[in-house]
Amino acid sequence: MIYDVIIVWAGAAGLFSGICLNKNLKKLILEKTAKPWTKVLMSGWERANVSNADIEPTRDYFTQNKKFLFSIFSNYTNWDTMSFFTENWVEIVEEDRNRLILKSWDSKELLTCLLKNIQKNNCELKINQDIKNISKNKDLLFEIVNSSEEKYFSKNVIIASWWKSFPQVWTTGEGYNIAKSFWIEVVNPYRTLCGMATKRDLSEISWVSVNLQMQLFDRKNEKKAIYSENWPLLFTHFWVSWPIVHNLSNAIWEYLNLLKIDEIDFEKYILENLFLSLKFDLEKTPKRILKFFELSSQKNLINLDLQNWRSWKEAKATWWGISTNELDNHMQAKRVSWLYFIWEVVDVTGKTWGFNLQWAWSSAFVASKNINEKFIK
Repeated sequence: MIYDVIIVWAGAAGLFSGICLNKNLKKLILEKTAKPWTKVLMSGWERANVSNADIEPTRDYFTQNKKFLFSIFSNYTNWDTMSFFTENWVEIVEEDRNRLILKSWDSKELLTCLLKNIQKNNCELKINQDIKNISKNKDLLFEIVNSSEEKYFSKNVIIASWWKSFPQVWTTGEGYNIAKSFWIEVVNPYRTLCGMATKRDLSEISWVSVNLQMQLFDRKNEKKAIYSENWPLLFTHFWVSWPIVHNLSNAIWEYLNLLKIDEIDFEKYILENLFLSLKFDLEKTPKRILKFFELSSQKNLINLDLQNWRSWKEAKATWWGISTNELDNHMQAKRVSWLYFIWEVVDVTGKTWGFNLQWAWSSAFVASKNINEKFIK
């Protein structure tokens, strides 16, 4: 049997691709696990941050080529996402920092909506399909072989796999290997959207949070902050965490990349040069923090030296991946016609609070739209 489109992995982007493809196309989603929706259910601490009401691609996403983002997000916006869920009777509300979240606070509602729509769109889904190899045969069809040596053939393939981080949900980075097998450049992936380890022992204020102003500085140029944000920050034993720090972990990656620091020297550079400047509102700061940092009316700002990112196990995302320079404006590989890479496997990472799921919807829609147009022609 020959399919028009095979989608590899059934995360948010894979399922949405199955929804956006033309109903008359013969399409199949191959999912590695028995529960393809694990990560969808975890979104927004199981509340599902479906998007954000205030998106500026160059401000809210981190990638080597930010110009690439404009055509993707202009083709499918956060308001298109809102319309889709509204039309499917899923209520979305806007909460803090413009995140768009399910009114029900239950990510199962999001999953139910996606699964119902792939069925409605005549999209087949097969689970427990661990992909062993993908190649193009002499008939220019993609040949997909699973670990049981079963073969599937398709005219188009959309790789919608997850990134390497957060291995608890079986994210092992297979999409990178598929890209490499077609000689597509993969920029060495590294962990991000995670806490940052500190030099200082913070045990005395562990698990205490406070709303503050955070700025990132480099000792080689302390006149201008590299990154700044106001948001609650959580102190733990030897690291700082919460969304403000998760976004910071992305900003550090982007900064080191701009400096062209070799990956081997990342930790050394962070240890020797990068530090946080934390400014506290004394009236709203817990007493334990006031005492620990010896804060007073004459001292409401402290510096905190950084050490490294936290582990792959804790990272919610991966920085770098398949280079956007390898893809056209339709998410199609420039080297291999009719092969598409979308969402997490690509070198694009958004801030936390709905931005990464919007990347899922937008990249999936753009790839699917291009396939639809080719078949219409």
